[in-house]
Amino acid sequence: MAVINLKNRKGLAEFNPDARLQNRKVVARALWECLVENDIEAFKEILRSHLEVTNKDELAGKAGIPRRTLFRMLSPEGNPTLENLGKIIHQLCA
Repeated sequence: MAVINLKNRKGLAEFNPDARLQNRKVVARALWECLVENDIEAFKEILRSHLEVTNKDELAGKAGIPRRTLFRMLSPEGNPTLENLGKIIHQLCA
C-alpha cells in the first residue's frame, strides 16, 4: 500500500484507539447503543476489542462469569444470555 504524505497537518491530532477502548464508560455507552439497536455482532466486536486491551480475567471474575463462558459468548457462534450481558454492563459501569 502506498504511503500518502499530507502537505498540511494543521488541525490533525493523533488518535489512540487503545486509550478509547480502555475507557469503561465509553465502552459501556457503546455496548448499550448496540443493545438498543439490536446489533449483537457489533456488541461482541466492541467487547472483544475492549478485552484485548484490558484484563479479561479481572472482568470475568468481577462479573461472576467463568472466563471460558466469557470467551464462548464472544465467539462468532456465541449467543450471550441476557443475564451475562447484564453482568458485563454492570461491571463496566461500576
